[in-house]
Amino acid sequence: MEKGIGTTAGEALRAVFAELSGRGVPEARTEAELMLMHVLGARRHELFLDAMRELSKDEEKALEAAVRRRLEREPSQYIFGEACFRGLELKVTRDVLIPRPETELLVEEAVKEAGRLKGETIIIDLCTGSGCIAVAAAREIPGSRVFAADISAAALDVARENARRAGAADRIRFFQGDLFAPLPDELRGRVNMLLSNPPYVADGEIKTLEPEVKDFEPIAALSGGPDGLAFIRKILFEAPEFLSPGGLLLMEMGYDQAKEARALAEGTGAYESIEIIKDYGKIERILKARRKG
Repeated sequence: MEKGIGTTAGEALRAVFAELSGRGVPEARTEAELMLMHVLGARRHELFLDAMRELSKDEEKALEAAVRRRLEREPSQYIFGEACFRGLELKVTRDVLIPRPETELLVEEAVKEAGRLKGETIIIDLCTGSGCIAVAAAREIPGSRVFAADISAAALDVARENARRAGAADRIRFFQGDLFAPLPDELRGRVNMLLSNPPYVADGEIKTLEPEVKDFEPIAALSGGPDGLAFIRKILFEAPEFLSPGGLLLMEMGYDQAKEARALAEGTGAYESIEIIKDYGKIERILKARRKG
């Protein structure tokens, strides 16, 4: 930063905001506050109550380094290694997608549906990534057992750490492999809920995504094949083998995939009560379907 960070928290906040906004970083004010909060170990209101607090040399260096990385469009969650999801502070690395607010809606729907069940709830989370869905479901659904799978060993290391941090490790089992392949046969026909945020970006569209996504998030967790539906298609066709009669499938999808995803679900002949749930931006985001019987 040409003009420097400044010596107090207030000066630093103004300088970081000016630098980020001047370079077109989205939500620069929020980003500046989050950077100061992380570097100073402070809560948001403390930035303003103690605006005259002087930064140490180490804090100045850490903040300058974070600003440089953000100006290169690296997401703040990767810079600081943490992301929020349904009240959880999750570890994130560049081996996993950053949890999104729309994925919180998937968990919210699962929690509502679980309230109608009695006894133990068996849940599968496919493409678990950071484990955000698995961990939140295990914490919020009493009597749940979660079986989470991902093809990436590095992602599973992150997910296991998040389960441990959240005190949910005893109710989640993690498996490495492609979708259903690594899951135990004992689950066939017994699963109450199947949850998934699979890769769903069409391969040709990845290069059009914002730099924070296409340049930093794991491509394997984004790439959904030529039409973006490769994983959605496979999950819909294989899920009935694992779902119990009346078992629920909740799956996230792309902003323009609702029509195709519904048609795929109907085409299997295995589902009933097929619904599309809109996210907070009124985008058709979650496919909800029950196994017949």
